[in-house]
Parts: sequence; C-alpha cells; structure tokens
Amino acid sequence: MPESSWWRKPEFSAWVTLVIAFVVFVAIANVSAQVAWQVYNDAMRTQEGAMLRSHVTVGVLLQEPRSVTSRAIERLPGNVDPCPGESDICIPLRSGDRVRTLPAAGYGPVASLVLPDTTHIQLWAQDEGSDLVYHTYQVSRWNNQRQIVSLQQHSGYARYDVAQFQPYKRVEYNVVLPDGIIVWMTPGGSYSVHVLDKNKDQRYEVAVRSGSATVQHGENTVSVAQGQLVVASQNGEIDQPIAASWQIIEDADWQDISADASGTTTIGGWNEFRRAEAPNMRADELNGRISVVQGCRPESPDLCSADEQVRILRLRRDGSQTRPFAVGVEQSLDADVSEYTSLRLTAWVRVLTQSVPVDGIAGSECPVMFTLVYKYVSPSDEQLERNFCLYAFKSGDTLVTDTGRIRYRALPPYEWYQLDVDLREDEYLKLARFLKSIRIEARGNDYMAEITDLALIGRQ
Repeated sequence: MPESSWWRKPEFSAWVTLVIAFVVFVAIANVSAQVAWQVYNDAMRTQEGAMLRSHVTVGVLLQEPRSVTSRAIERLPGNVDPCPGESDICIPLRSGDRVRTLPAAGYGPVASLVLPDTTHIQLWAQDEGSDLVYHTYQVSRWNNQRQIVSLQQHSGYARYDVAQFQPYKRVEYNVVLPDGIIVWMTPGGSYSVHVLDKNKDQRYEVAVRSGSATVQHGENTVSVAQGQLVVASQNGEIDQPIAASWQIIEDADWQDISADASGTTTIGGWNEFRRAEAPNMRADELNGRISVVQGCRPESPDLCSADEQVRILRLRRDGSQTRPFAVGVEQSLDADVSEYTSLRLTAWVRVLTQSVPVDGIAGSECPVMFTLVYKYVSPSDEQLERNFCLYAFKSGDTLVTDTGRIRYRALPPYEWYQLDVDLREDEYLKLARFLKSIRIEARGNDYMAEITDLALIGRQ
C-alpha cells in the first residue's frame, strides 16, 4: 500500500486548523480593539451646570421636557437659590428645557442662558418673543476629544456669545431653526439669529459680529464672516452674505403713493397727517400739502438724466399765511434697537421757502422737523420725543440754540444739506432701547421743504 501524501497527514490538518484559528483570533482581537477604541473616543456624557437667568420679573417662561405647558419662573427658596442676593432670577436648566420670552418682558435682553463653558446666550422679547430649546450639551466621557452643543430656536431674536478657550479638541456648536436650517458657530465668536415671521412669509437672519458661521440647508452651505449677514428663506434658499446693517424705516425712498376716498395720502409705510396750530382756522388756511417729485440727486442737483433722478418728498404751504399749520408723514417703527451700537439717521434736506426769518419758539416755525418717539427699557415707560429742527439761515440772522429735546440745524437757503446724526451719541437717545415711530413734518406759516435719501441704519 503506497505511503499517504504529506498534506493528508493528521499533523498537517491540525496545523492548518491552528493557523486559521489564530488568524481569526487576531482579526477578532483587532476589530474588538478598534471598536473599543471607537467606543472610548465616542462615548459621550451630558454635562450639567447650565443656568437660566431672568433679568426681569415677568414675561419669562420655562417648559420642562415632559410638560405640555409653560410656567412663569419664580425665585427658588433661599437655601437652594443659585444666585442669592442678585436681582436675576436663576433656574438650573436640563436638556430638553424650553425657554420662552413674552413682549411684556420689555426691551433688550430679558433673559440669558449661561452654559457650563461660560457661553452666554441672550434672549430678546421683541416681536412675538423668543422660543428656545436647550437641547444638547455633551462632552467626551473618557477624554477631551469632543464637545457637542445643540439648541433649537423656534422664534424671536437671540444672541450667542460662544466661549473661546474650550478644553476639547473638537467643539461643535449649532442652532437648529425651523424648515431644516442649521447654523454652525465657531468658538470665540459672537452671533445673532433672528427668526422673522412677517405675514407668514418666514425668514431667518444670521449675523456675525466676530468669529465665523456656516448656514446650512441640506447640501447647501453658505459661510458668514465677521461683519456679515445672511438671510435664509423657509424654502431653504440661502442668500449670499452682505454687510450686517439694518434699515429700520420702510419705504425710505418714497416709492409708493396712494390716496384713499377721504383724500388721505399713503406713501409706502407712511401716513400723512395735518395739524392746525391755531384755533378756528378757515378752510383756505388748512392748505399744507405733501407730494413726491422727481429730481436730481443732491450731490449733483443741476444736471442729470431721467435715469439718474431720485424721488423727493415735498412739504408745502403758501398763500401768505399768518397762522401756523403743520403737515407731514409719520411711520410706526415698533423696533427694539437695543442691540445696535450705531443707529444713524441721515437725510438730504433743503428749504426753499420760509416766511418767518428764523425758527420760532419751541420749533413752532420749523420747515423740516424730524421727530423720533422712543422708550427706554419697558413698555410701561413714559413715551418720549426727540426732535431735530432744520431751518433756513441767512447771514445776520441770530442762530437758534438747542432747547429741551429739540436740536436745531441752520441751513443755507435753497441749498441741499445732509443731516447725519448717530443717535447713540445723542444725550437722550443713546440709551433708548425702543423706537416707537418717526415723524417728518413742516410747521409754520408759508414754507416749502424737500427731503430725499432718508435712512435710519442700525449696526451691531
């Protein structure tokens, strides 16, 4: 009988089995090590220590994850009060807690979320109030590889000042907005997010004061640098970044003119008003009127083509009148301006007719008067006015000095003059948080004045 082949011997089969078992063992050990290392790196834990600080006593609500209703926050008893002796009302936050602010809370930041890494999130109550969910704050369980922070902002205005010096190698901060919009923010930056619901046409504004952000919808991303603003729409479209500034006045270039059955003129967001300033005035004395005309730009007023012309608001009264009458336009602003460090009012103005040589007492003869109606902190505050009167001045006339809340500017007759006032440098308006309205009028006997290139620009 022939000798068996070497590969058929039992010893060979045993070695093959042993080698295969070893290879399998090594493979399993390698996979297990990789999985263990991955689990080690990816293991996350929720970090406690977030705090809600309400700066007001009313208008800040808290809804816990398992609750279907919100409750007004109240100061905790002294032995468990997180900030005893302070004016703020402090409540510890947990993942899933929802914070809402109501317009009654006032103007400016009415509440803050202070996170464990000292990130500071301020909530405003403007428009219909803010609605924010403190969703996730997680860090690596075993090392310093990763930190994840996620919030959901359903409405309103919030400012995010993200802490800079983080102990984790990878830090992810994001805010999830309605309609699948996500804002990613880099540490050490300052950002604002505004969810606007204008007549159900919802849109989202993201501005960067410092740092950088990315606005994302699906595969579409737009980067936002310092000093820039982007707008995203509810259908997921994201505009390209622009300079971060806000025109607070609607239709500042007088594009729309209409009149109702009563003869009241409406110019865009503006409404005309008339005011007799003497008793028992005759019908022919109530002849102040407004119109919008085409003209050359003030920078080159003598020669321009039709395409270069701009729209000019004209305020006029004539007939050799001897008793004062006022006419003008006004617009409701209802703007919380507390976030603007610069709030600049500009306009080109000229006075063509002014029958009284200089301005009258307390602005009674003022061919152009800008009036801003404002409040300081709360809706319950007194409503105040700040006035800027511009009048024609000839050589030899006596200049009018500022009186109370009226500031005066003397203009050369017939010449364009650019009004340029930063309201944050004005003694009355520098601390105002709320602008109620703006009014532009002419008052006096006979007058004709023109205004163009109007703007009220806020910058953070």
